[in-house]
Amino acid sequence: MRVHGERFTSLERRTPRSAGGRVCGETGCETRLSVYNDQDFCSLHAPMVVPRMRGKVLDD
Repeated sequence: MRVHGERFTSLERRTPRSAGGRVCGETGCETRLSVYNDQDFCSLHAPMVVPRMRGKVLDD
């Protein structure tokens, strides 16, 4: 059996990047943000996001 396909390459879509040299938006924080971090804050000062929970709530 012979299989014919195409080679997978990531050239079609590049990883999005933000501008370099950005600093955390929290007053007094000097943490430099990664070009891959599209947020305005570092991980310590980012607003907490609670994931959506589905299903039953179990009583303890």
